[in-house]
Amino acid sequence: MPVQRDAVRYDGNHSQRGHCLILNHRIFDSNTGFSERHGTDRDRDQVQKLFENLGFKVTVHNNLTAGQVKAEIQDLAFGTDHSDCDMMAMVFMSHGEQDILWCRDGHIKVEFLFQSFQSDQCKSLAGKPKLFFIQACRGERLDNGVTLERSRPTVETDSGYLSHRNPVAPDFLICWSTVPGYYSWRGNFNGSWFIQSLVHVLGKEYTHEDLLSMMINVNRYMIINFESICPTNLRVHGIKQTASIVATLMRKVYLTPKY
Repeated sequence: MPVQRDAVRYDGNHSQRGHCLILNHRIFDSNTGFSERHGTDRDRDQVQKLFENLGFKVTVHNNLTAGQVKAEIQDLAFGTDHSDCDMMAMVFMSHGEQDILWCRDGHIKVEFLFQSFQSDQCKSLAGKPKLFFIQACRGERLDNGVTLERSRPTVETDSGYLSHRNPVAPDFLICWSTVPGYYSWRGNFNGSWFIQSLVHVLGKEYTHEDLLSMMINVNRYMIINFESICPTNLRVHGIKQTASIVATLMRKVYLTPKY
């Protein structure tokens, strides 16, 4: 039991912050039909620096096959001892569709990212946050946005329990760059809108905000500051993007410096 039953925040006092696995895909085998994902290496470098600054032990892999991706995920879940860690994190950047994510030579089901980290599978992460950040399309729909106009002026901790039972699927935070069915935008030079927003907000706020609140701020920052500019192609001009944040967290996650 890594924290008291009624605690409102996860324990951040382990000796290590945790492991962060970054899976970055820029090039793809010809049989997939996908072109190179220009700009993703900038995303990779920026997010690696961010998570290192947050205290994670970061491992980066580029352009892995589906088999290699599965092996790395299972090694993180079953071949790594997280007992002395506060949490774990994974960043996956590639092409995607509604229910699948692409690797260099083929795809994996989205669920494969998460299922090995459930509490009954990865015991050393039971009761600890599992964080996922996914930069990938989830369809081909475009969000044209809507114009909004202003219409008028402006508990006590119970320390008496020695154990308690939880379901196997809490403690997850899954942050998608876009909502189901929609396209996710990425620039050839500056990288993706979502990763730029994630790096900007977490880099400024991690010393005082909890993670879920920061992800709301990431979404707001991306919505306010990014819009496609393609005046020669009106179908993709003026398009917006919304992140999707799915949480089964039961406590607040803080990334405040350890020392």
